[in-house]
Amino acid sequence: MKMPNLKNVNLDVANFAMECVKKVKGTFNDKNKKQYKTLVRKMSALIQKNGFIGTLVFNLSKVKDDYHREVLKNIVDWNISNYKINDIKNFKNDYEKLQKEIDDENDLNRFTKYIEWATSLNQGEYRFVTKEMMNLFGWIKRFADGMIEGEE
Repeated sequence: MKMPNLKNVNLDVANFAMECVKKVKGTFNDKNKKQYKTLVRKMSALIQKNGFIGTLVFNLSKVKDDYHREVLKNIVDWNISNYKINDIKNFKNDYEKLQKEIDDENDLNRFTKYIEWATSLNQGEYRFVTKEMMNLFGWIKRFADGMIEGEE
């Protein structure tokens, strides 16, 4: 399998991030759009301060709010789309099996299983996934700043 070059990987994450923000812009009310924008602007700092798993659990504790739920969906969906993460501990295969067991409406189960997967990573894998998530939220933040009005 030919590995994409760095430029293509950056384009992939940028495209994914833009689609995340487009979805929020098209489906959320103004208040939730602004709250999503505020949250994604803080995600990299939250990950640095609390660690990736701590940030996941924080968002899970607030999953009733649409914007926290959407951030968790962004994380899980990017993990499924990112070929580099798919190679870690058979993430994609394990997650596809999991998806068959969980109905799509039960996001809480989905996110809990993802956190279980993240806690099973070794130190190097965890650092790598953390770096990938910070890169993702760097892009989402840029698009949210440009596409969602309010709260500067």
